Amino acid sequence: MKFETLRDAGLLGAMSAEGRELVLPQGIFYWSGRAKKEAEINATIGSAQGKSSEFLEGGGDDVRTFYLPSVVKHLKALDPEKIAPYAPICGLPRYRAAWREWIIRKLSPFYKFDSDLIGQPIVSPGVTSGLAYVARLFASPGDTIVCHDRRWENYDLVLSDMLGLKIRAARLFNEAGAGLDVDSFVDAVRETAKTQDVVAILNFPNNPTGYMPTVDEGLALRKALLKVADASGRKLILVFDDAYDGFVYEKNAAQISLFGHFIGAHPNILPVKCDGASKEFLLYGARVGSVTFAYHPSWGEPAKLSAEFDNKVGALIRGTISNSNLAFQHAVAAAIESGVECDSERARVISVLAERYSMIKRAMASNLPQSAVADPFNSGFFCFINLKTPAEDFADKLLKNRKLGVIPLSDSSTGFNGIRVAFCSVEAKDIPETIDRIVAELDK
Repeated sequence: MKFETLRDAGLLGAMSAEGRELVLPQGIFYWSGRAKKEAEINATIGSAQGKSSEFLEGGGDDVRTFYLPSVVKHLKALDPEKIAPYAPICGLPRYRAAWREWIIRKLSPFYKFDSDLIGQPIVSPGVTSGLAYVARLFASPGDTIVCHDRRWENYDLVLSDMLGLKIRAARLFNEAGAGLDVDSFVDAVRETAKTQDVVAILNFPNNPTGYMPTVDEGLALRKALLKVADASGRKLILVFDDAYDGFVYEKNAAQISLFGHFIGAHPNILPVKCDGASKEFLLYGARVGSVTFAYHPSWGEPAKLSAEFDNKVGALIRGTISNSNLAFQHAVAAAIESGVECDSERARVISVLAERYSMIKRAMASNLPQSAVADPFNSGFFCFINLKTPAEDFADKLLKNRKLGVIPLSDSSTGFNGIRVAFCSVEAKDIPETIDRIVAELDK
């Protein structure tokens, strides 16, 4: 957008330097908006959708965004006094305690750690703001932040455009394209550590590729990063963007966040978990995320560390959105406390997505031509198909010629170019047709 009307009115020149430069990218919301109007099959939406019979007892053929009935039940039963007031700046104590127990409950079967070293989650309005708060807390404008080349497009807007950080992109996949490139990420961290403490983001299951490291890859990453922490003497702030935590469909993949590998692992490593109810509890519009720090035993008392982080992050919250949604914090806390009920509802949704995952994997394996190569995927809500033709042009043709909506993503600096297909929002019956339409457009 050129902002010609604002310019001619003299208002563009009245803006700050940041205001003049800010541009909302023609990204996910643009393509999703078009798909809602133009597509017969919409594979742009990053939310689980389908017939209500797939996730509700007694459901029918009506298509809905999936939700957890236990959360809705508790939400409907709330007293107005748990809806109308302000929430505490860092979050409702009940929710913070429940979410901490939720994290421990998920990690415990897969990792050995001292749960006392996990701080109290701080509530943020979604994972997006949590990532922004952590970046603001540990990186200054002009600093370098490490993440992968295949990344959620909003990283660039939040980290680069808004916060003035430089992004050092590591390869997500090795040159064979068969698995995690541990060396590339570790090399990027090591290089950055030559001049500054390092903030590095690990997003698994990855958006846009749907990849979760294998158990062995997770162990290799842990070993290598511990060596960097030792040799560099720098603080490594490892930020785990765990928006899709737990949506894993293959047994050889790590079943839950790699955050568990780093709790109390090294005095130079601060693990930070950014997650939330948006995806894990299918509450996309609730905007209830969490930032959770894990400490090293040599740093002092965890309770005192948590109190001081509350103050720091609380200042960022107070200076931006003041507090997060109170009602949804009550409802999610109650659902977590319900235990088995909540777990069984989530398992049902995960099984639906696992079936769709299997179907799209089979369809791509048998149909995709050599001009389109799918990245490895085993988890999450998406898969990614690399293209030789410009991604935006192809996505536009898919909409116009095939009535299929996908998200194009590209980055000329890394050669990243292709389409994200959200199998989470495509009904099982439409998945083979989704791939058929992509192949038909490729074959033109």
